[in-house]
Amino acid sequence: MSFHERLAAALAAGTSEHYEDASLYDHEYKRRRDDVRWYQALAKKELKRGSDILELGCGSGRTLIPLARDGWRVTGVDNSATMLDRCRERLARFRDVRVELVRADFRSLALGRRFPLVICPFNAFMHLYSRQDVERFLEVVRAHLQPGGLFAFDVMNPDLAWLSRDPNRRWARTRFRHPRTGKLTYYSTSLSYDAALQIAFMRIYYEPAGGGRTRTIRLTHRQFFPLELEALLHYNGFSVEAHEGGFDGAPLVPESEEQVLRCRSRRGISVSRRKNI
Repeated sequence: MSFHERLAAALAAGTSEHYEDASLYDHEYKRRRDDVRWYQALAKKELKRGSDILELGCGSGRTLIPLARDGWRVTGVDNSATMLDRCRERLARFRDVRVELVRADFRSLALGRRFPLVICPFNAFMHLYSRQDVERFLEVVRAHLQPGGLFAFDVMNPDLAWLSRDPNRRWARTRFRHPRTGKLTYYSTSLSYDAALQIAFMRIYYEPAGGGRTRTIRLTHRQFFPLELEALLHYNGFSVEAHEGGFDGAPLVPESEEQVLRCRSRRGISVSRRKNI
């Protein structure tokens, strides 16, 4: 197998394995609420009552369901059938929510309609591993934004100390009770960072307490440095309205853990011109 074939296989695994156990995924992130509240507040500020929202990378509905319960019509797109099934299961508990779920690769989505707000929460943008991936994705966003509409998303702010950790060690060892089996389980991670590709290749280990087979899953994230991200947005037809360092509106500084962005399409930039830049 060639290098490019091995890389493609690693990226495919790192894009899918973390999302195969939806109940475990929900358990791990159930306390992450600041971003959800931020997207809820953004929708209330930007939209007229009952408007439409497009969420790219909606997963199991951690952000989508609160938005739908707030009264917005939400179209959620994800490439994981398992996560979408989990989202449908969770949606069944609520009445009068207006949600459409679409299974698709968000780099090639074509719904044939436009939205006043397009969002891509919780690092989903970091599964765009190459410039070509980013360009295809941003072209999809522009095609689905109404004139004057807003595109909002968040990614991690690269932490060089974290990315430079010893790849042969496991980190963040914690103990929890597995949500499906009820068994005590140890969680830990390891990380290998390819600086040339700007991709972090992570492994997450789930080790049953008292012994047993350790489950290992892969997760890959492209790292986007702030000025690089602004340049990618600019040359793909977007104006950056805000580029903040957290969901509390804090300025982006080296110590910021997140990058939170609000952007609008510059309609005067043609696709053909952009491709020739």
